[in-house]
Amino acid sequence: MPKWKLNIFVRVVKNRMTQEDKEVEEVLIGYPALTEDEKDEIKNNL
Repeated sequence: MPKWKLNIFVRVVKNRMTQEDKEVEEVLIGYPALTEDEKDEIKNNL
């Protein structure tokens, strides 16, 4: 995943986790177009 895309997703996931009081897995369910590798990359950068 390009660095710019990763940075956006990390910010969005962090914000949604805080605002919606959800775990990372719950937030990532809302992004079905992401591959498992991309989801792992996001989790590793949180």
